[in-house]
Amino acid sequence: MPELPVPTQEVSARFDFLEGLRRYNYTVHVAGVLDEYEQNAATAKTNGGDRPSTMEEAGSRIASTPLYQFAACIQRQAQQMGWAAARESLQSHTEFIQRQIESLPADPIGRLVLDPELDLPDYYTHCDDEGLDDIHLVAGGYWGDSLVGAVYERGGALYRLAWRVGYSGTAPGALKAFASAAPTGEYRRILDMGCSFGGLTMALGEVYPDAAVVGIDLSEAALRWAHLTAEERGIPIAFEQRNATATGFPSESFDLLTGFLLLHELSPEALDAVMAESFRVLRPGGHIRFLDIPPYAALSPEVAFLQSFDSRGNGEAFWDGFLSRDFKSLLSEIGFVRVSDGPLDYDEPGYWGSAALMRDGKFRPDNRWVTEAFKPSH
Repeated sequence: MPELPVPTQEVSARFDFLEGLRRYNYTVHVAGVLDEYEQNAATAKTNGGDRPSTMEEAGSRIASTPLYQFAACIQRQAQQMGWAAARESLQSHTEFIQRQIESLPADPIGRLVLDPELDLPDYYTHCDDEGLDDIHLVAGGYWGDSLVGAVYERGGALYRLAWRVGYSGTAPGALKAFASAAPTGEYRRILDMGCSFGGLTMALGEVYPDAAVVGIDLSEAALRWAHLTAEERGIPIAFEQRNATATGFPSESFDLLTGFLLLHELSPEALDAVMAESFRVLRPGGHIRFLDIPPYAALSPEVAFLQSFDSRGNGEAFWDGFLSRDFKSLLSEIGFVRVSDGPLDYDEPGYWGSAALMRDGKFRPDNRWVTEAFKPSH
């Protein structure tokens, strides 16, 4: 990972405050919303009423409560302040960080292939162009700021409530567990779709050192950061700037295809295209595995409603659509077989996850959801 400036005492104090604010909001306000909901549900049952059976019904009881509105406001504002604090902490070091990002290792073990002619799709950029919310409220999106890798290293760690550890140091365990859980087989070529800063891509490279691992993404800035991080860690990865809806790879050229937190960022049309492209580039008998957010159908109505906050207050334009969709049916329609899904069974201390899935200050392992399927053999 490129070197970041050491935070000043003032910056550290600001990050500590924002992390404490987020933690308090999760463990006190959001927990209070759920407790209040349970109390009201119990009272309604005593009076002969029914417990809400849908996310919409639960939302009608939660959305108007002052505590929920306060918690939602805190969550959104803390998110915006966190990214702003991360970017401002790097501002005076822009040239230093930029030189690192644009430099290439003298003797690289992996490769970085950029495509300056690649057209970024509208669904990926329209929030920025229209002055709406960027993904995750990151100003400039993943593509509009050349320092987004550095911003995410610092701000992403703050989002995880572990900024002093760093973003790269807070998640590899779960990603390695996910990578290692692929069905036993010989993997010669692995493709990580929408690899972003390369967290899962590098986990795949470590778990399957004999495989050729390729990570693709739309963002040049994210790929530069991923490439330099992989080089520093000694993991040979090919990072390439490509569109996952039409990768340009030969048909049947990969044994395993993966993606981490990609699916809910895609428009419905892009999701259809990415899955069709996944089927095309996968060899017969190969399989796909995606790690994403649990669908609403897998959550209780009240937790599903709280989870839907991201669609309204965290810049997630396609969140509701994907989490409400029958993704397994889409895979079956495309031609995949043995389609299955379920929670990632991994306890990850130190990662607090979404406010919607916080109870009693503990991480819930169902905060990540695995969907996998196979391409039929000839």
